[in-house]
Amino acid sequence: MALFLEAAERFSFYGMLSILLIYLLDIRGLPAPQANLFVGSFNALALVSTLLGSRLGEALLGPTRTVLYGCLIQFTALVLLGLSTTWPMLFLPATATIAVTNGLTRTNMAMLVLRHATKERSADGLATLYTFAVNLGAMFSFLLVPWIGKRYGYATAFGICATGLFLGAITALLNRRSLGGEPQGGTTTNRAGERPDAGQAVPRAMGEIVLVALFYWIILNFPAGGHWIFWIVTSAIPVFWTVLWHNATVTERPGIILCLILVAEAMFYGIFDEQTTSTFVLYALHNLNRQFSLGGITLFQLDAPQIVAINAGLTMLIGPAFVALYRFLDKKFGTIALSTKYACGSLFIVIGFLILYMNTAGPASGLRAPWGMFGAYAAISVAGLIMNGLGLSVIMTYLAPRVRNMSVAVYYISTGVAMYGGSVLANTMGIRHLHTTASIRDSLSIFHTFFQGFTLLAAAGAVMIILLLPVLRILEKRTRPIPTHQDRYKKNETAPN
Repeated sequence: MALFLEAAERFSFYGMLSILLIYLLDIRGLPAPQANLFVGSFNALALVSTLLGSRLGEALLGPTRTVLYGCLIQFTALVLLGLSTTWPMLFLPATATIAVTNGLTRTNMAMLVLRHATKERSADGLATLYTFAVNLGAMFSFLLVPWIGKRYGYATAFGICATGLFLGAITALLNRRSLGGEPQGGTTTNRAGERPDAGQAVPRAMGEIVLVALFYWIILNFPAGGHWIFWIVTSAIPVFWTVLWHNATVTERPGIILCLILVAEAMFYGIFDEQTTSTFVLYALHNLNRQFSLGGITLFQLDAPQIVAINAGLTMLIGPAFVALYRFLDKKFGTIALSTKYACGSLFIVIGFLILYMNTAGPASGLRAPWGMFGAYAAISVAGLIMNGLGLSVIMTYLAPRVRNMSVAVYYISTGVAMYGGSVLANTMGIRHLHTTASIRDSLSIFHTFFQGFTLLAAAGAVMIILLLPVLRILEKRTRPIPTHQDRYKKNETAPN
């Protein structure tokens, strides 16, 4: 049930995201660089919100109620977003609220799924299945919502996103027990071990949600403020790891260092992942022939926003194969180190952007064949399954249970910071020169320079990640994986009386 609700929630979120950039260009009239930065800011705030989601799930509402409340609030915000096509003043508060609710659902849903990890059902496999559910919802949303938006208008498209989420939330609400995640009594305890008054928990949670939404509203209304938030949050991340290190036992500290390095590598992936929903769409809009043909026969055609569905679809299709591969490798050779998997993932990032660099080379006339984009998305999908999907597994494997919920939030925040940095970097490396009326020749030159720069950046990062492997292997030898709740339960069951 948790995976089903995650797919429904991701359908609504990514459905909205799939048309956000085009909506900003067509309806709001923003220039491409400003629209690109807005999407990057929104993505970053949506991930920063996981800190609030972690707090509500851990100290006030519990993970299940936090997820359900988040879905219902997001449904309301999507309805308002649809109405913003008639009343534009609703746009910013609606998008700010959606950014907040993403944090409520994402952290707690991940914890509801990953708490089922055992030796037989590894965290790597569950993390990959979680990624599969995310991309299942994303694929259908990227295909369906832009198509509806083009033919029936943006209001209807946003309404479809709201409807999908509403149906998912109602189904989950009727089967709430199957979600799990709540202690007996229906709420959770705070860090002092005290259970908050149920009558006070919900109003307090709603108050915090409203305050954060108002704060996001201000940030999105003044995009330049996003730079300040970027640096503030970036500065706060090392503080978290420092506090975590200070409060850890001697045996836990190698795992913290290992986790920190791997999260930094996941942030590296986030810089490039941001391009898949922004710069790639702009490239498809300006320079890509979106008719996928073989032997002169057109197989299918996609609009520019629908291009992202390739990424989600390939990730969804490849995901189960990765689960089977992990199980096979674990049985055949023992558990392969996460650091090795991350190094492999970094190479696929290089391949993906190298394909697009080559795709934009040559004569600067005519639209480019779409199969280069397909190949790039295929490579980045593999990288995402390895580096993004396993980020949660890193936390579940190497950090103590008492800090996992907050660490998942910090992981998502770190990824959000990286994605915002990716949008700023994209503008710096050429997208700021892109105009709506740019000719095919001019826009192709911009994208060629952009993909060249990002390919070199990806290659430099991959080299650094590979060079770090010996250090990470030493840390892995000093680190004992933290047992799951199920492992402890089984150990207690088999212990002699």
